[in-house]
Amino acid sequence: MRISGYIGTVGIVGMILANSAFANDRGVVNPSCKPEPENQCAFGELRKASLAGKDLHSGNYDTARMDEANLAGADLSDSSMQIVNLTRANLAKANLKRVHLHAANLSNANLAEANLSGATLTKASLRGANLSGANLLKASLQGADLSGATWINGRVCAEGSIGGCK
Repeated sequence: MRISGYIGTVGIVGMILANSAFANDRGVVNPSCKPEPENQCAFGELRKASLAGKDLHSGNYDTARMDEANLAGADLSDSSMQIVNLTRANLAKANLKRVHLHAANLSNANLAEANLSGATLTKASLRGANLSGANLLKASLQGADLSGATWINGRVCAEGSIGGCK
């Protein structure tokens, strides 16, 4: 009985976190979020932020709003970015090595020539994203939606491309 109660609680917490990518639209914002190395920006409000070339390594951006942010050439290596919203963000030539992007929304994001080696992109939405020239060595794309994405070789992925470009 106690185990099933525990599993139920974990399931509820998981559902809350899974629906939190847009939590900032409901007034849940982290006021102490500062875009700097090793920060704590979970629930951060960084929409349309100009952070090109910034050192932001080892940060926590879980559930942050970073849609349309300019992160071109930024170093986000070893960061946690689960359920983050990076819709239409510019991540060209960004260092995303070993970044945890589980269930991230990267729809229509520019990831051209980005370093995503060792990154976790499980269940991420990369619909319409530009991955041309990106480094995906040892990246996990399990369950990732690549429909309409421009693949590393410039080919456009077919609708229904899940976990790889078809």
